[in-house]
Amino acid sequence: MKDFQLRNDTKLLLRNDPITDLKKFTAEKKVMFVYGSGSVKRNDCYDDVNKAVSSSNGKLYELGNASREFSDIEKGIRLVKEHQIDLVIGAGGASVMDAAKLVAFGAYHSENLWDDYVKGEKDPYGLEKMPLVLIPTYPSSGSEYGLGAVAADARTDDFGTAYGIVADIALLVPKYSLSLGAEMTTYTGLVTLVQLSASTIGDKNPVSYDIGISLIRNVLKATKQLQDNPDDLDARGVILYGASISTSGSLGLGKEENYAYDIYQIEFVPEVLFDSSYRKALTTLFPRFLKVMAKYHTKDIQDYYKDAFGYEGNVTESAKKMVALFSELGIDMYFDGEFSAESIEQIPIASVLKQEEILDIVTDSMR
Repeated sequence: MKDFQLRNDTKLLLRNDPITDLKKFTAEKKVMFVYGSGSVKRNDCYDDVNKAVSSSNGKLYELGNASREFSDIEKGIRLVKEHQIDLVIGAGGASVMDAAKLVAFGAYHSENLWDDYVKGEKDPYGLEKMPLVLIPTYPSSGSEYGLGAVAADARTDDFGTAYGIVADIALLVPKYSLSLGAEMTTYTGLVTLVQLSASTIGDKNPVSYDIGISLIRNVLKATKQLQDNPDDLDARGVILYGASISTSGSLGLGKEENYAYDIYQIEFVPEVLFDSSYRKALTTLFPRFLKVMAKYHTKDIQDYYKDAFGYEGNVTESAKKMVALFSELGIDMYFDGEFSAESIEQIPIASVLKQEEILDIVTDSMR
């Protein structure tokens, strides 16, 4: 068995009623609540945090409309310092949770946060930060349990990732995703499925491989269940758990090559070319990505399709079945727009695939 190391930096809590835990976390503390455009006020997360803070002799400060935009992160850091905040809580999707991570870390490392940690090579792992609780209300990214924190700076049209910032607590609350519509709910499941797949494909450790396959199958089952019963909190809990585990570092323990993670590089192409969201780019490209990657890793990908979906034989046919499956669940699996080989070459991505292979993936994804 290949050497591996499991990390356990973040306490993962699934709670149907999080009030007791929130009161414990926030008691007599000054709390900075980082959230996005307001969905937390529709799904009761805001009310729960507010009630917990006020009933436990705490004080709440807010950073609303937060995003990965570095100016938002800088504003949050200033507020943390100004009000001498004791605890940061971030609730939302990946963008908001990443912002909360960088606010919590930047409170101690603000002077060179962008140059040294977001764009530079300094490792933030293990360095001092504010106590941090993350609550995903749009499950799929796994940022609440992962190490990465992405930031973008519109002032310079640049972006980067600080890799090594962890939450102390990841609080999973299925009811907080009830405010998502049907399409967004389906995306939570399918994005989680793709992320779990990237961790599982090519894993030679039989234990972590089987765990990955089980999670994929159960997340797909939960996604289908939510088509018929969107109020199924058990199914939502399965997706929340799967999303967290996808970034936990407990899968892929026997990977000898990390080629499957190249999907995260290639998904950036339609984000640039077609202004696509991460969720659409990732799910639309994935079957086509596997078809091309199978030129080099045929058995790994055939085994994945067979074990996770029961698809046997030709990878091209299996990829078509995956496109059909995702489409049947209500996801548009094609892009609209114009592009050229030259426009793809201008996008800075690091992939083991050749430029012409990336072009094939994108071309195969066009309507």
